[in-house]
Amino acid sequence: MKKKFKDLFKVNKESIREVLLWLIGGLFLLFITEFLLRGKIRYVKLLLLNKPGVFLVNFLLILILTSFIFILKRKKTFYFLMSFIILTISCVSKYLYKVRGVPFTFSDIYSIGEALEIAGNYVTLPMVVGVLIFLILIISITIILFKQEKNNKRIRSLSNVLLMIILMITFPIITKYQYDKGNMSYIRWDITASYKKNGYVFSTIESAVKYIRVKPKGYSKKAIEEIRDKVDEKEKEDNRKITGNKPNIIFIQLEAFMDPTKIKEAKFSEDPIPNFRKICDENKGYMANVPTTGGGTVRTEYEVMTGNNIDYLTPGEIPYNTILKGKYYNSIATTLKSQGYGAHAIHNFQGNFYTRNNAYEKLGFDTFTSIEYMNGYEKNERGWVKDKILTKYIKKALNSTEGSDLVYTIAVQGHSSYPKDSLKLYDFPIKVSGKLSDVDKNQLYYYVNQLKETDEFIGDVMDMVDNSKEDTLVVFYSDHMPALNLFQNDKFYLDAYEAPFAFYSNFEMNNFDFDKIEAYNISSLALELAGVEYGPMEKFRVYLSDDKDYESYEALLEYDMLFGKNYYLKNDEKPEKSTMKMGLNDITVTSLEYEKDYMIIQGSNFTENSAVYIDNKKVDTIFINDKTLKIKMIKTGDTLQVKQLGRNDGLLSKSNSIDLLFSDLAKK
Repeated sequence: MKKKFKDLFKVNKESIREVLLWLIGGLFLLFITEFLLRGKIRYVKLLLLNKPGVFLVNFLLILILTSFIFILKRKKTFYFLMSFIILTISCVSKYLYKVRGVPFTFSDIYSIGEALEIAGNYVTLPMVVGVLIFLILIISITIILFKQEKNNKRIRSLSNVLLMIILMITFPIITKYQYDKGNMSYIRWDITASYKKNGYVFSTIESAVKYIRVKPKGYSKKAIEEIRDKVDEKEKEDNRKITGNKPNIIFIQLEAFMDPTKIKEAKFSEDPIPNFRKICDENKGYMANVPTTGGGTVRTEYEVMTGNNIDYLTPGEIPYNTILKGKYYNSIATTLKSQGYGAHAIHNFQGNFYTRNNAYEKLGFDTFTSIEYMNGYEKNERGWVKDKILTKYIKKALNSTEGSDLVYTIAVQGHSSYPKDSLKLYDFPIKVSGKLSDVDKNQLYYYVNQLKETDEFIGDVMDMVDNSKEDTLVVFYSDHMPALNLFQNDKFYLDAYEAPFAFYSNFEMNNFDFDKIEAYNISSLALELAGVEYGPMEKFRVYLSDDKDYESYEALLEYDMLFGKNYYLKNDEKPEKSTMKMGLNDITVTSLEYEKDYMIIQGSNFTENSAVYIDNKKVDTIFINDKTLKIKMIKTGDTLQVKQLGRNDGLLSKSNSIDLLFSDLAKK
């Protein structure tokens, strides 16, 4: 019996071969994943030479992921599939890094729907065909391997299993040692830098592990109340004047907006952003540190709206898709509504993209006008709605109430992807020259001409404000740097995590003396300039900004309000359940008319996204104008209703219902 037990640990040729192939395969996978992340072989060599401990951590992690071959029968099948998963995620990450400047994180899984929605702007038909052929090949190989290994021996030597166990024990010890030495650290404000410092495989898995919400050290009711006491004491010392004017406040988030003249190698036939530059030249333009680059718009949007630092969430997390699914939360909207403001959101894109139709309600907005509630808009060459349509709906929002209004506007025209052959495809007014590669010149040619039109929209808003009889403050800010090829160069001199913002008003404003700030402080500045009261998060930002324990307080407060017991908020500050209306005006059906083989639906506020439903079943709808829809005559039915549909036919809102009679429907 003892002899048989010893035989289980006996090392044989098969077990040695299994371990050697496992080690060689692990090195191969590590090399490929790091090469895809870093872009050059010499950067992988530098990691090995300068940070062998980090290299070892990632190598051990790959070995752990693939070590299950020691206890499975179908060893080749498992190893093949695991390698395929690791390499596929690495390739996807490389592509995402190229498109938006940030590699793949676990949080991206929550945004698959949104990614598929805009994939047409990035993915070509040859790419789709190539992926399908590749998948068929992978499935075929998997089936062949699976059939070949049905009679395999499960465990060739318990020594190999013991090696697997030792790995799992030593891995966290070595990882902790590398963190303690400073060779590894989580850089929460720069996901890409964090990946490059800690290695690709480790960082990708870390992005999933960080979804476990961990209570920060020192969190307690007493600790939060002490922070609140400090805030309240500082507030008593604040001699800032709260004006009675309560000006309208307009936030305008500019998609991928930057000053392209800062690119030294480029020359332009005219200034693409004269209106924005005029604001900046009047000392009302600044730079902000933003939490994303090339994409991830809602991350900056969330910071500005809530005053929260998104770095304390999971890497790459989109809180609209996670936290705000079921939680009401304080924002610039709830702060201003408590002071008598109306709160409106406007976006010239789909209302249920990033589940904004739900998130904005949770953040306290009264209305949300998305593209499904707009008429008369134009699209640019890449299919994005032009920003000039927004001025019309900003005016409507301001005129929708008698009092002061917050209008939070999200622009979209400058969105990537930026074509690499635009010089052949388009004839734009602004020409680009200079010491640039063909790719960079083509991308800039398209990009700056989109900026030109966005800047014209900025000029329209400035004119609107100048001609308004009501005091109005506008906050223009960029969500992130554009996903230009230039920013993929590690030696590029512009900071990919800085973006411009500016203030414009028709009343006297104070000047600020700073170089740049964090995006989550923009709302605090806006409230100060407007002469209105701060919200609970803005109070913390303003009053304790110089406190030596500011960062530890910040971590405690964000946990408290997002996942904790809300000890920080006073009763009158806690967000209440609210309802939000999609669109500024009701969509109504008033009457039906019959014209030969068609039924004419008369009403108000219809758009191209209006769809007629008979007995809750969608029928083909022809949009005539904002007062008229048309459908083919039907023979039966009890009720008719018009619904506004977002992406994937998601319901945004619906009209009143009209009863139908069979005899009426039979008329021609």
